Amino acid sequence: MFFRLVFLCYNIFMNHIDHPVVLHRGVYKKTATTSEAVFMITGMTIGAGILGLPYVIARSGLAVGLMMILLWGLVMLLLNLMLGDIAVRTKESFQLPGFAGKYVGPWAKYLLSAVIIFSGFGTLLAYIIGEGQVLAEIFGGLPFWWSVFFWSIASFFVWMGLQTVKSAERILSLSVIILIIGLAIFLLPKMSTANLVQIDFANFFLPFGVILFAMHATPSIAEAHALLPGSERRFKKAIIFGTLIPVFVYTVFALAVVGFSGLSTTELATIGLGRALGPVVSLIANAFAVLAMGTCFMGMGLALKQSLMWDHKVSRHLAEITVITVPLLLFLFGFRSFVEVLDVVGGLFIGIEALLIVLICYQARKKGALGASRYGFNYFWLAAIPVLILFLVATIYSVFKMF
Repeated sequence: MFFRLVFLCYNIFMNHIDHPVVLHRGVYKKTATTSEAVFMITGMTIGAGILGLPYVIARSGLAVGLMMILLWGLVMLLLNLMLGDIAVRTKESFQLPGFAGKYVGPWAKYLLSAVIIFSGFGTLLAYIIGEGQVLAEIFGGLPFWWSVFFWSIASFFVWMGLQTVKSAERILSLSVIILIIGLAIFLLPKMSTANLVQIDFANFFLPFGVILFAMHATPSIAEAHALLPGSERRFKKAIIFGTLIPVFVYTVFALAVVGFSGLSTTELATIGLGRALGPVVSLIANAFAVLAMGTCFMGMGLALKQSLMWDHKVSRHLAEITVITVPLLLFLFGFRSFVEVLDVVGGLFIGIEALLIVLICYQARKKGALGASRYGFNYFWLAAIPVLILFLVATIYSVFKMF
């Protein structure tokens, strides 16, 4: 699997064939190959969420956590295939709120828009928190001030709207995947048997929200479809591989880190590993964490700003001010637990989003203007039932924990 991943990345970066361009959200973009679409989905899935996975899995028990990664991975695959089915049945190029408005009604569009916006703010907040902790680990000092420092630098790039951020995100996503696999291979021989068998049923559901956050990549599905016009089979293949590669990466990383660290695993995995393995590993691992979260912050910030401008007709300056200031205000008001923020975003906001996707898909299969015979998603209810059950449980559990 590792060599297949390397070969896939080689194809992506060495493919110099010119591709036709399509107009997408006001920008002309080249159409993608299947491997590029796979990497687009994978790159938007594997982000800062992976840094919080070992902590929650260590507290529930490694066997429980790995089972949940595999289970949620399969459910997320079904959800992504549903979203792909919606996309191939629709003439227009939409993101989720547009699909909701077209097939369900204005109320669904507004609800889903609110969910996505608040989810975006929560994600940006998590990056601010995480960057402060990692920078303090590298340079010393208080995490609070490092978080503010990071926010000031990253927000400048969001305000400038530099498109080079998207290229950097792609390269750094590949670097993070390679680092994760390499680190896991290094740690696997050092695992302790005692860490493999420990289970805490009191924390059985603890990983729910963080795993959902780490698996989430629904915006990339519509993006991949827009750049693979008229290629339903290749689009479906991209969804399958783009969803399953992160499942493999998360499984190996969680097994290696929790097997090595056990209950001493920190909220951000690289911090604890650096303390245990020495200054060289600490510098390399935490430097990549800084780059990964920083690039994800800028990519998410730009996407949220563009969504406010394109989907909600907010002026550019108001969109910039909103995206830049709201996460900082949340941080200043005291929301400073990295894992707890991931848990709320994953369990509550992504849970609501998933339930609405099922409803949208049901309506699109009745009202969609285009057929989807070549896409081959023929067993809607076999996919919908497990998605509804698990995401409903996750959402109710998240609300219960909050109150």
